[in-house]
Amino acid sequence: MTASPPAASPVTWAYHDGGWTDVAAASVPVGSLAMRYALSVFEGVRMYRQHGSGGVVPFLLDAHVRRLGDSLTLTRIPDPGIARLPSLVGELARRNGFDDDVYVRVAVSAHNQGTMGADVVPVLTVTGTPMGRKRWLAGGFTGMRLQISGWQRGGPNTFPPAAKNISNYAGPRLALLAAKDGGYDNCVLLNEHGRLCEAPTAALFVVRDGELHTPALSEGVLPGITRQWVLDTARRVGVPAREGLLSRGDAYLADEAFLCGTGLEIAPVRSFDDHPCRHWPDAPVTRAFTKHFFDQVRGLDSPADPPEDVPHEASGAAQ
Repeated sequence: MTASPPAASPVTWAYHDGGWTDVAAASVPVGSLAMRYALSVFEGVRMYRQHGSGGVVPFLLDAHVRRLGDSLTLTRIPDPGIARLPSLVGELARRNGFDDDVYVRVAVSAHNQGTMGADVVPVLTVTGTPMGRKRWLAGGFTGMRLQISGWQRGGPNTFPPAAKNISNYAGPRLALLAAKDGGYDNCVLLNEHGRLCEAPTAALFVVRDGELHTPALSEGVLPGITRQWVLDTARRVGVPAREGLLSRGDAYLADEAFLCGTGLEIAPVRSFDDHPCRHWPDAPVTRAFTKHFFDQVRGLDSPADPPEDVPHEASGAAQ
């Protein structure tokens, strides 16, 4: 699997504050509530070049719009009209001439100044950046070395973990930088109970005896769109998948593991704290889900298609 080539034309257009403008002009004031109190929620949406057509199509856009609406509700930011997003995303691709894979960022930010308790005046911003594979897939099937971080994901009584607010990424950023300082590629944060939670920008799945395991939403994880795609696909292809409680020991004893998210897509894991995954580098379950993912985003497969290419040890009824 190779990295996608850059887009044929530079990115020039963005939707911001009710109209189309040069991307460099899409900004919020330095004194805005977004800058002062991190009152900004966002979504990342991938658009993929379709097999044989040359066009780009957003993947799971409806789910992203629903989650953005949930983030607005949880953070008490008014809706600036996110129902328009399907048409805006399509217009963004047309204006910028996108003809290969793109990462679209949709943000709703508090544009006005005021005190912490002031009413919010929201502004909707939609931008796009050409983006192919991350290096875990661009250079072949390479694996991440993960550190299990001492940093914790904030608990639900600190801030709603289901809100995709920019403030929720400040702590995970420190965890990521600490992991990189230690020579690791990424990390997995713990929750307030000391159990495995998620990576800074991705959900965690471990494979044991042919079953997928991921931390439950009650463990403080973001309700990831790609995470849900994995669970839905597991049911479709007959791979047992369970949401529950995961410990450090579950990571150390994993046969396979991978991270998944909109930007990261699917990233295979080779080790946790230098404990190698038992089936690395074969990782048949991870490879099968990677294939299902790219077949679907390219329009070669659909959720209604029958199961295919399921590894023998991963067969069985979904849970």
